[in-house]
Amino acid sequence: MIKSSYKLLRKIFGSLYFLVFINGFLLASLFYFRTEAIYEREVFSALKKSIDKTIGPEDNKDSIVIKIMRTCNELMGNRFPVFEGSKDFVGVKVDYFHPATIDLMTGRGGCGSFSMVLARVLQDYHYPVRIVQMYSEGRYAAHNIIEVNVNTKWVVLDPLFNTYFVKSNQKELASYDDVKNNWAYYRKQLPADYNPAYVYTEARYTNWEKVPIIFPLAKKMLNLVLGKAKADTISLRVHFLKMYDFYYYLTFILFVPLFVLMIRKMIKRKFFAAAASNPLEKTTREFVQKSQGGSI
Repeated sequence: MIKSSYKLLRKIFGSLYFLVFINGFLLASLFYFRTEAIYEREVFSALKKSIDKTIGPEDNKDSIVIKIMRTCNELMGNRFPVFEGSKDFVGVKVDYFHPATIDLMTGRGGCGSFSMVLARVLQDYHYPVRIVQMYSEGRYAAHNIIEVNVNTKWVVLDPLFNTYFVKSNQKELASYDDVKNNWAYYRKQLPADYNPAYVYTEARYTNWEKVPIIFPLAKKMLNLVLGKAKADTISLRVHFLKMYDFYYYLTFILFVPLFVLMIRKMIKRKFFAAAASNPLEKTTREFVQKSQGGSI
């Protein structure tokens, strides 16, 4: 089975027609992904410039991340009721690529969309971020929120409800563990429209069971290299917020070796075609072949 599959692949990739087709497809994909990546970058750049206008010299890092969250909440909050649950958005772009611009323009994914957009904007401000999948109602990711590293400490933000928590000293933002360990105190800071089912108990940062075999194996390796406690806090999703950039570089990696292979085959085909069209070279080649046959 493996041997026959290998032969089939060699036959396919040995075809110059196939290589021309696949290289053309990859080249078109590179152009598409690059165009979309530039558009997405410009959209979030405009959003960042709008937020910058609200930031003054008196703002510290805590107040800046709060203003960023508030702007994202206000921008998406008006769209969420319009697009929530809509089934009109279907297709490759939404179902497979799902760039952050889709979440920004519609907010249709609720807490997931709000968290994705906030994380994307915070990255533009060079804040380390991670997406938290809260455990509630018997499952993980019942509600998604954000943790952002401010002054070397992770603090928690809930962009859907425009919520953050302040410690009892009234000077510092609270972390997820702070809220979890003193829920009776911090729940008093929740807004009136907050869903009471979202209680700060257990949480995870990556679903390591999503891709069978590969993800669990990767997690075991990370446990060995980083230690389980640190590996448990890795949020893979935040590394793929710029989806079109990711697809662009992935396509480029595939394109280069296939392009080189196509050029080599084209040169080879052209060389033998030229040799066949030259009578002198053809006669010489036939004479050499006959001589070799006679000696044997």
